[in-house]
Amino acid sequence: MLSAWLRTMGAKVGRGVWLETYWLPESDLVRLGDGATVNRGCVVQTHLFHDRIMSMDGVRFDEGATLGPHGIVLPGAGIGARTTVGPGSLVTRGDAVPADTRWLGNPITSWPSGGGR
Repeated sequence: MLSAWLRTMGAKVGRGVWLETYWLPESDLVRLGDGATVNRGCVVQTHLFHDRIMSMDGVRFDEGATLGPHGIVLPGAGIGARTTVGPGSLVTRGDAVPADTRWLGNPITSWPSGGGR
C-alpha cells in the first residue's frame, strides 16, 4: 500500500521494491528502481537547509540497490545498481555510489571484505 500511495504523490517506484519507511519528504524527487530495498527506519532526505536557505535535489536508487536499516541518503545522491549500503550508514549530499559495490559507515566508506584476518 505504501508504494502505491507514494506513486500517487509523484515517487517513481519500480516493480518489486521493498520499502519499510515513510521518510520520503518530497516523494516526487525519489526514484526507486526495480527490486530496490529501503529498510526500516531509513531517511531518504531530498532537502537540506544551509545558511537558512533550503535546497532540494533528487535521490536515486538504481535496480537492486539496498539501503540498510536506519540508513540516511542526502539530496543529490544516487546508489548504483546491485549496491549495498550497510545499516546506520550516511550517503552524503551528491554522492554517486557505484554499481556492484558495498559501503558502510557515517559517512560511507568501502565495506571491508572481512576475510583473512
